[in-house]
Amino acid sequence: MKTKFGMSSVCHVATGILLLGLIVIFPSLVQGRPQVSSPPRRDTAHSGSQTKPKFKAIWEPVNYTEDINLSDVLFVSATVGWVSGGVAGKGAGVILNTQDGGDHWTVQWGDPNGAEDGPSDFFFLDSTHGWARQGYGKLLHTTDGQLWVPGGTIDAHSTNYAFVSEKIGLALKDHEIQRTVDGGRTWKPVNECAVKVEVDGLTRNVQCSWSKVQFPTVSAGYVVGYISSMNAPHAVLGKTVDGGATWTLSVVEGLAGGGGDVFFFDANTGFMRAGGFVDGQFYKTTDAGVTWKPMAVVPGKRFGFVDREVGWSFLGRDLHYTTDGGLHWNSRAISFPVDVNAWSLPQRVRGYVVGDHGMVYRYRIVPGDYSAKGMLAAPMVSEAP
Repeated sequence: MKTKFGMSSVCHVATGILLLGLIVIFPSLVQGRPQVSSPPRRDTAHSGSQTKPKFKAIWEPVNYTEDINLSDVLFVSATVGWVSGGVAGKGAGVILNTQDGGDHWTVQWGDPNGAEDGPSDFFFLDSTHGWARQGYGKLLHTTDGQLWVPGGTIDAHSTNYAFVSEKIGLALKDHEIQRTVDGGRTWKPVNECAVKVEVDGLTRNVQCSWSKVQFPTVSAGYVVGYISSMNAPHAVLGKTVDGGATWTLSVVEGLAGGGGDVFFFDANTGFMRAGGFVDGQFYKTTDAGVTWKPMAVVPGKRFGFVDREVGWSFLGRDLHYTTDGGLHWNSRAISFPVDVNAWSLPQRVRGYVVGDHGMVYRYRIVPGDYSAKGMLAAPMVSEAP
């Protein structure tokens, strides 16, 4: 039997064959949307979450091997620095120096088994010219960073001091600002802290006490203090433009606890912390102390900046730090074996802390796979060098 095909049958057959070919070649047309090729599957057990960082920040011990309570530290570079201290109640004061970042320590002054009182309160003009307080009203001085000799005196009740040259220095003693022009052999008062404040609508003449002195330049300097005769929410600011020979005072109202610490980048821009160590409020000025803008609460005995972005403060074993010029502060508890007595930040990627029993820890940025005995994790406050 013969089967006959009409023209329409041929068309239907051709159309069917065409559709079947399209389905085979382009199956996504059936699903109504284009298909996207899936990327190859990754083994999550070995994914990037397990990849070690290229760099990391650490604290590593570079301790002194004698049981001495270290009270101060100052580094003038990433590797060159000094620490000082002594055995509580037994003298044994020393100044130690390192040229390699704490890997090795050399006694420059004193004796770990001696009877001299421990030095403290380092101040350096540059990498070689420095001072340290020692005993009851003594100053030690170095001009080469190696040999420490008697370098004058300072009142035992002075709370802070600074030098602007080999001869000219300033010291704070309660209400007084004292000045030396002969390298610390003699001191003379140049200011008595007394200001006028308004209390309950009435003017009062009150005394104030100085806390901290700082010179951002040789001629421009600042002191901050508090009103000591009454519980007034005011800080007192002293300013000099002639190397501390003369001072002008002003009252900064609304700063609870008064001025406790100060740090200026230059003659105009700086910070003040008002209040106590635990709850101190941060304030910033950009007009040489005429106006102050409130900022974060920053705990610590003192604060400082290594540049206009990175700054530190320590309280106990807690590091408080800023990476944006003091606008924001972060904190990190560090598992040091004892509390931090003092710290130094010579570079944004290198810092040091000291404490009792010879504790010295070094902050630095290392490769991600670096390991050392006793090292502790630290926050990255800057990019790797």
